[in-house]
Amino acid sequence: MNIFNIKDKTAVVFGGNGFLGQQFCKTLLEFGAFVYSCDVNIEKSKQITDLQKKYPDCFYLMEIDACNKKDLQVLKDNILKNEKSVDILVNSTTSKGEDFYSPFEEVSLDGWNIGLTGNLTIPFLTIQNFIPVMKKQRSGSIINIASHYGIVGNDQRIYVGADLQKFYVKGNQESNDQIFSHGVYNAAKGGLINFTRYLAAYYGEYNIRVNCISPGGIFKEGCENETFTQKYSEKVPLGRRAQVDEMNGALIFLASDASSYVTGHNLVVDGGYTIW
Repeated sequence: MNIFNIKDKTAVVFGGNGFLGQQFCKTLLEFGAFVYSCDVNIEKSKQITDLQKKYPDCFYLMEIDACNKKDLQVLKDNILKNEKSVDILVNSTTSKGEDFYSPFEEVSLDGWNIGLTGNLTIPFLTIQNFIPVMKKQRSGSIINIASHYGIVGNDQRIYVGADLQKFYVKGNQESNDQIFSHGVYNAAKGGLINFTRYLAAYYGEYNIRVNCISPGGIFKEGCENETFTQKYSEKVPLGRRAQVDEMNGALIFLASDASSYVTGHNLVVDGGYTIW
């Protein structure tokens, strides 16, 4: 018996067109699942195009505003026209206001609310939408993507001298000594971790498991410079940033029966960042 088997399971991935979301879709497909990639932006990357070619009968792109409850209902109805169940639900959404990297004193209420919506409110809405399906079938695995920054605060010193404005600040290509990481990300991801525990306790009697993955910093080509990479890596016991495919094992573990007695857990995949 292969306890990691998810063949012919139905997986719904919100934020499926994002950096992590695309990797999650790819991994679930490779392990035999039918995958619905849901995102407000379905512009096709090379990876998405390749997945469509390789898995034409298993991979579906669904354009949706996950803040709209009516759209979520329509999405659920359309999926259930084709599938007998919804076995795996992955929430990998995020959002950032234009002032996300500004000093704390300068961030706006709108920027705060945008961060809360993408990182915490959308998982609330997607789970609320699909939980009746899982209750009826008396099974399901919900996986929320949090962050190691939902556990610890940011060390703002690693951003000094990293010249990240040109990578992260919209419309600003000028050199700048420092950006600032927004507190809403920590607040929302920390909230998502505890919301996961709440849901695990609430729906355990239905054999619905609810867990988190908290990735550490993941290297993304062209989105950071050597100074930042070095400063961040010095804080990690394993001495480096993660590669995006190093989240695969955690995802399949929580999606499959390998974790059949695991719920309410926050699986931290951070190279040891949070241990000291």
